Amino acid sequence: MKKIFIALSVIFLLSWALPVESIYIYQQPAADGSTIVFNDFQQKKILLVNIATDSDKAAQLAELQQLQQQHADSLIVIGFPTNSFGNESRTDSAIRSFCSTQYNVTFRLAAKGDVLGAQQIPVYTWLTRRDKNGHVNSQVQGDFQKYLLDRNGDIIGAFSGATSVNSTAFQQALTY
Repeated sequence: MKKIFIALSVIFLLSWALPVESIYIYQQPAADGSTIVFNDFQQKKILLVNIATDSDKAAQLAELQQLQQQHADSLIVIGFPTNSFGNESRTDSAIRSFCSTQYNVTFRLAAKGDVLGAQQIPVYTWLTRRDKNGHVNSQVQGDFQKYLLDRNGDIIGAFSGATSVNSTAFQQALTY
């Protein structure tokens, strides 16, 4: 009986720590009309950031671009334009143009979508629900919230929109 209890305990603990779904099963329409295929990013870290060009944090786009350039071989940065906090009035093409001309953005931009609520895009459902990602429940609190995934597609950090990618906390998570 004791062996059965131990075996069930181990199975429970393993199932608690392992994602129910892999990030690599997801695809997301891109702002340029193509498709972002997460399976293409295996063995790379992934940084997902909900962005809004009218946000008071929009200057972070330059930091994100610099981060992508510095870690081009090991990190994928993906911006997810959203009006979930009332700061994105532009269309996909206007967002792409703004990001390119104002901040020289070349990292991937998803098509505009909701990061909260009933119309939440599937990738953000995965990021915010433990029953999907296997690690944590969270809620997107504002523009430029960041989720960092390790080379195995597991969430290793979530950072508020106020946290710069140049901060010590973010840089420590990135080097993990």
